[in-house]
Amino acid sequence: MPLSVIVPVYNGAPWLAATLDSALAQSLPADEIVIVDDGSTDASPDILRAFGDRLRVIRQPNAGVAAARNAGLAQARGDLICFLDQDDLWPADRNRLLVEALAADPAADLAAGRVEILWERAEPPTRPEETDTLHRQTLLGSLCVRRSVFERLGPLSTAVGYGDDLDFAMLRREAGLRTVMLDAVTLIYRIHDTNTSIDREVSKDIILNVLQRSLRRRRGA
Repeated sequence: MPLSVIVPVYNGAPWLAATLDSALAQSLPADEIVIVDDGSTDASPDILRAFGDRLRVIRQPNAGVAAARNAGLAQARGDLICFLDQDDLWPADRNRLLVEALAADPAADLAAGRVEILWERAEPPTRPEETDTLHRQTLLGSLCVRRSVFERLGPLSTAVGYGDDLDFAMLRREAGLRTVMLDAVTLIYRIHDTNTSIDREVSKDIILNVLQRSLRRRRGA
């Protein structure tokens, strides 16, 4: 099954090259890597040009991460969809493991692995094992999703700020989608001083908004 990787980019120069190297170094290469440059004003466009035709780059005015992901999804050709954020990393076997898991279970809608947290200049939580449990269910970068899921659920929400991944997780749960869970790490998630998730108040507001949206959907509002 053709595999598309979608990477939204906005002023990600400090991390972007390493992120793309990890996507290109997969033991099972993606059929395409679609970059959506969401109006970057730093050196990100220069970094993308240095990768040449190994990437398919789409440029648009800044519209936010969910809109960038949706733009990539609209252009992607694969039957399997993976998202990678500009500051995260993938272990070399993650594509192979996730694709093999879906091939072995045709009834599964998506596959997910464990998340390794890479702490950079940020205080870790007191119970990091709970962080992994939460993130493996929500972070898009740990997943491989059949295109049919988006055809069923629609595009990612642009109404929840940086909470589109959590909103997508709630939608999957509400729809009763089947997920194959792997014990292997499929995402190395960087926590650094410019992560939105570091701002606890912002994170609380986003989570509350997403949960309220989910509750309204389940109540049929």
